[in-house]
Amino acid sequence: MKLKTLLLSVSILGSIAATPTYATQQEADTASAGEQILDLAKEQLLSGVGSLLFNRFFGSSGPNYVMLSEASLQAIQERVRAEIIRDAEFEFISEFRSLESSMEHYSDTARYGAPDLALLSSLLVKSEDVINHRALNVRYNNDFYYMADTYALAASVVVAIYTERYLQGYVSKSVVSTKAQNLANILDTMLRKKKSVDLPLRERCEAPDPHDQVVEYKCSLRDPHGNTITSYVIEPQYPGDEAYWENLKRVKEAQYRKTKFDGIQAVINKLRSL
Repeated sequence: MKLKTLLLSVSILGSIAATPTYATQQEADTASAGEQILDLAKEQLLSGVGSLLFNRFFGSSGPNYVMLSEASLQAIQERVRAEIIRDAEFEFISEFRSLESSMEHYSDTARYGAPDLALLSSLLVKSEDVINHRALNVRYNNDFYYMADTYALAASVVVAIYTERYLQGYVSKSVVSTKAQNLANILDTMLRKKKSVDLPLRERCEAPDPHDQVVEYKCSLRDPHGNTITSYVIEPQYPGDEAYWENLKRVKEAQYRKTKFDGIQAVINKLRSL
């Protein structure tokens, strides 16, 4: 086996969670933030007391939802689309930013023991505007499914607001659960559509030049958009080269699926468990 094959085997097999090609990690991070929010919401729904938005996760010291969403959309733009992100998506980010700012303010007031209940009502309206934005609607945005990671985060924020309303005595727990189920159904549709355009991965190997002394097959694994996920040069004279390439493909495809789809599926599962 070639020395580079041996060295690469150690690094690849040692960490399947390494940052994947074409910045799909930004998308995974966005969905992951949604998972964390839903974990907190479930804890509060079980306890039935206190304030969910009191948690620092929702205040100014928590993650920046809009920044995560912008990074995710930028990663998608660079990998899939040549044009600038559409106006509808910029508008969505603007509304999401307004919601995030209002949540931070509510969180700060709750932390000091005097939650702004008037603002809580406003949060409900703002969150519904975000989750029903035209950028997330197939009738206005043909590529709406590419925002599945951002939708997963936004849906989790909506559930957090509904949970807070339950904790403050405005709605029943069943209202929160029903909302979560509806959001899970929409997100599931987005995920299935996203999989249909981002899979399957395809292998491509260039035949060796018959005039070259060394026989080499230049192989790559690509997504349906033509982006290279991984590549390798197979030299048949080295025993183990073909097996190494087959293993490399398996590892990289698992990594691809993990960062692009698994986080969204986890959010769907958690929404349905509320």
